[in-house]
This record gives sequence, structure tokens and C-alpha cells, in this order.
Amino acid sequence: MMNYKKYLLILPLLILAIACDPYEDYLVDTAGYKTVYFPYQKLERSAVSGEGLEIQLGVFLGGVRDNDKNEEVTYEVDESLLVDTGYTLLPSDYYTLGDNSKITIEKGEYLGLLSVKFDSLKLASDTDLKDFNYALPLKLLTSSTDSILEGKEHAVFPIKLMNTYEGNFYQVGSLKEFFTVTKVLDTAYVYGNYDDLTSDINIRTLSSDMMNTVTIDGVANRGGDNYSMQLRVNPQDNSVEILSVASSDYQVVANGESTWDPVKRIFNLKYKYSFGDKNFEVQESLTFRNRIRDGINEWRWEGFSGN
Repeated sequence: MMNYKKYLLILPLLILAIACDPYEDYLVDTAGYKTVYFPYQKLERSAVSGEGLEIQLGVFLGGVRDNDKNEEVTYEVDESLLVDTGYTLLPSDYYTLGDNSKITIEKGEYLGLLSVKFDSLKLASDTDLKDFNYALPLKLLTSSTDSILEGKEHAVFPIKLMNTYEGNFYQVGSLKEFFTVTKVLDTAYVYGNYDDLTSDINIRTLSSDMMNTVTIDGVANRGGDNYSMQLRVNPQDNSVEILSVASSDYQVVANGESTWDPVKRIFNLKYKYSFGDKNFEVQESLTFRNRIRDGINEWRWEGFSGN
């Protein structure tokens, strides 16, 4: 059995280098000869609108302590890998590959990355991308190494679209209740706490509805299945449109200017709604806390701008 202590030492650095790519446990004992392989035969990947719409797919090198030269691997998109998987082949005009046939593992590295850049105009109108319905199936063909590891020469990458506004947000707001007929203020109160953005209290989840729209699982201080609303962000000026959801008990409308701060990752919202014999006016902020992307928990303190 080979000694992989050196590999284990470089693993944390490698994970940092590929940011949020969920490749782990990639070391394989190949008995002293160089081989290349996909570490997983299925790996879900999410393209994020507003963050470059690009992902990286990785091929690993095993069997050596030091990689002393560039290694090249050829590949193809193989639709036959999707038979009986339930996935549809990702349309070829939806994306551009960094190289249409080759992946290079650079000297000194143990990972070769293939960039996949997505076309925002193509993705914008395809609602099938809201979940993992499409996939990109890759098969390794040849390698400059001694071999391609048997059984790990192919991989299916299911693809979906999420947007940069998705995630869990700390909610802080103020709510005023007015009697509808007299317009007299009945009560006003604050929910959330600007001085405590660390707890699990007053958390709202924002879910992607394609490129620039998210649905919130609540309205003001009310959450649950009967309360929801949507936010549509204009990426040109970061203005936010308040949208009602037909199934929600509270039908919201704008009540002033709402905005998105892409650096601090904060929504500042102003809206109102009516229910029973009262009108309600809301001002609130939603501050990004974390999101789950491809099984990885990404926190605002780990790499997001404005931290």
C-alpha cells in the first residue's frame, strides 16, 4: 500500500482552490502507476445566476506522490450514460465548454478542471432548470497517464439553475397596524434584532424562481404555508419589485422603494397589505446568512463579498 501522507497534506489546500466544488475522498491507491478518474459517477451541480453562471467539473490524478508534468485526458459528451436515469441531455446551446475534447491536469496538480459556462438567455426561460432535470454526461476516452481507472471513467452531472438571491436570511422589521375605516394606528412593533444576527430566530428562506426572482416563506412576521411573497430584482439598478403570491392569505403590494445591496447582501423592503378590518405597513431588512448549494453549506462569512 502506498503512503499518501503528502496527498492528505495538500487536500485542504486543494479544496480551497476549487472553492465550493464538492469533490472529496478522491485518493485512490493505483499500485504505483498514474491513472485518471472521476471520483463520483453522479454529482449534482448548480449554476448560479448573478455569480458568473459557471461551474467546474474535475478529473483526478492518482498513483504518484508528485505530478512532475502536464497530463492530458480526452473526453466526450456521451448521451448513452443517461439511459434509465430519468435525466434529459442538457442542450448543447445552453453552455460552452472550456475545451470541447480535452482536460489538462497541470504539472504539480492532482486535479484537472473543465469549465462549463452557461448562456443566461437560454437558461432564463427554461423552467425545467428549477430542478435537476437536465444532465451533462461525460466519458473519458484517452489519457497520457498509464491508464483510466476502470469503473470511474464516466460521470453524470445533473444541472440546475439557482440565483444569487437564494438562501436563508436574518429578518428584522417593523410592522404598523391601522384600522381600515378610521386609518387610526392600532399598534406597532418590531420583530428581529439588528444586534443579534447569529441565532436561528427570525430566519426567512428565499427560494429561486429562475434568474432574478425569489419566493419568501413568509410575510412580515407571519410564516407558514399560508404566507408567502416574491421579490424580483432588477440587476441593472438593484431595485426590487414586490410581488404577491395567489395562494398567500396576505396579498402584498409595494409601499415605497425596495432595494438589494449586492455587497452587503441585504434586501431593504417596504410593502403593505390588508387583512380583515386592518391595513398593515411593513419596513424590513433581510440579511443573508447562508445557503445550501450542491450539499455544501455556504455561509456569508466564508467568501462572500462584503463580509
